[in-house]
Amino acid sequence: MSSSFDETFKQAVSPGPERLLAGVALAATGSGVNDVDYLNAFGTMKLDPASPSVSPTTVMWLASCTKLATTVAALQCVERGLFDLHSTSDVERLLPEWSNPQVLTGLEDGREQLQPAKEKMTLVHLLTHTSGMTYDFFPPLMQWRTSRGEGVLCMRGPITEVFQHPLVCEPGTGFAYGSGLDLVGLMIARATSTTLEDYMREHIFSVLDMNDTSFRPLNINNIAERLMPMCTRLSPDAPLVDGDYPENPLPVPMEPKDDFGGAGLFGTAVDFLKLLKSLLRDDGKLLKSETIDLMFKPALSKPSAAALNVTLSIDQLAAICIPGQPLVGTPGCGEWSYGLGGILGLTDQENGLKAPWMQWGGAPNLKWWIDRKGGSCGIYATQLSPAGERKQQGLLTLFQQEMARKFEQKGE
Repeated sequence: MSSSFDETFKQAVSPGPERLLAGVALAATGSGVNDVDYLNAFGTMKLDPASPSVSPTTVMWLASCTKLATTVAALQCVERGLFDLHSTSDVERLLPEWSNPQVLTGLEDGREQLQPAKEKMTLVHLLTHTSGMTYDFFPPLMQWRTSRGEGVLCMRGPITEVFQHPLVCEPGTGFAYGSGLDLVGLMIARATSTTLEDYMREHIFSVLDMNDTSFRPLNINNIAERLMPMCTRLSPDAPLVDGDYPENPLPVPMEPKDDFGGAGLFGTAVDFLKLLKSLLRDDGKLLKSETIDLMFKPALSKPSAAALNVTLSIDQLAAICIPGQPLVGTPGCGEWSYGLGGILGLTDQENGLKAPWMQWGGAPNLKWWIDRKGGSCGIYATQLSPAGERKQQGLLTLFQQEMARKFEQKGE
């Protein structure tokens, strides 16, 4: 690894008002069976330089990185014939609470305007954020909660309670990031007559020796004791401070009310790399080759693809979904879609990633990617609020660039 790469990251975690991160764990590898994992870390658990150093085995709240593991678990169930990707009846059978949803069409004088959904949800809709389910800290559900005298309920109770709300669009016609994967996790638990934690432990975590990954940080392998605390940038030009963002709508789920397949996992960069590596190398441990191929194919309808482009044209949302990338509709912007597991980059990137590559992340500014054509995967793991914090995003781009170069497939 180049000395300038290491120096840039060391400078980024150096104490002082220009500090970009308290600490960060980096893990990446290539598609070749002889490729050696790149594991490194910079900085400390807290801003105090005397606090313990971050390492690749430091526990992080993975937040929405969880969605990839839940997608893999769901696709395993599809392979086993427990439910189907496109069946509306399977969703109705396993999620009867959402079998007759209403669509929120507006709020007039503080009163909700609802109409019965004309379309039915499928597993693909839930996996790709096109079901109409969204988070209640996003508009318009946030305003809907307020009109009812309610605050944000997301992850503050059981799935069957906190995600009982109207859809924000007809299934299959829009793109609304949110709680679809939490419902998928519930489908998995009900179809297998177990908990999502127990299902993943048997079929994913134990298979890949991901022993430091769990929805239950207080119960598994002393995870809570090794968890990196949050630090926060309270405003774009403010220095970092220890602690979480005061207005963070997503509480760190230390004592979860459910196994939230959308954002509930805790784990380490080392563990999560094992999941990414299995998919990149198509090693047969988790999924069939044809299923992995399907993950990397655009899965959106034309209306949903157009809605995704609108999302990626909004500065605040793009900073979270495609950090460091130009807004859709501006010069240099790439083409994007959504696959089964994450967003798909359909344009080769200057940082070396080759289309179609997949990425997503988690609210505390974690990001992962899988580039099957270029031959690399990795995770950039930290615990920083708020989501989409901009000052540190160049570090992610640099990390991806260095790993793409290091693990580049020759002659492809």
